[in-house]
Amino acid sequence: MKQTEISIGVGILVVMLLRLFITVPYASLLITMLTLALSMLYFVFSFGLLNRIRLRHLFNKESYKGISLIRIIGTIGTGFVLSLLSISILFKYQLWPYGSILLLIGLMSILPIIVVTVFKFISHKNRFHSTLLMRLSIISMVGLLFFITKSETLLEMRFRNFPDYIEAEKKAMKDPENLELQRISNEERLKMESH
Repeated sequence: MKQTEISIGVGILVVMLLRLFITVPYASLLITMLTLALSMLYFVFSFGLLNRIRLRHLFNKESYKGISLIRIIGTIGTGFVLSLLSISILFKYQLWPYGSILLLIGLMSILPIIVVTVFKFISHKNRFHSTLLMRLSIISMVGLLFFITKSETLLEMRFRNFPDYIEAEKKAMKDPENLELQRISNEERLKMESH
């Protein structure tokens, strides 16, 4: 499962970076599907993934020998937070509503997990805590990078060839309750998509 996690994560980042600089057909759909797959991997299989249990041994009782119940519960909670953070990064990248708020919630949720993991790593220095700390650090840094990046900057990078759409969308983002601005933004998006 670790290879699946790495492959999906690298795939997401590569397509996101490509989409920022060039137009890639169906990139948004691919990013969304890959992020949902990663999120579900964390949400459903975190107890096995984070404890380094192979998929074929996931439901074998012997695989959990030497792993405490507290650690299994902790990895389930960590998987939930990693899932939330993955989805919130997707929301921010796609410029969907509440992306920044979700990202803040995800980052605040992962902070206590990082603190506990650092404390456990310092006191025990085992492989479980070092790999978990690396995983948490990577996804937290990506989340933090997206959090400090303004939505307007992402908009300008993704749609740099369509300045009319950018301006219309910026105005709509500043006043989301204004239906006229939403209508103009939608018209500009349709013009952009017809090119």
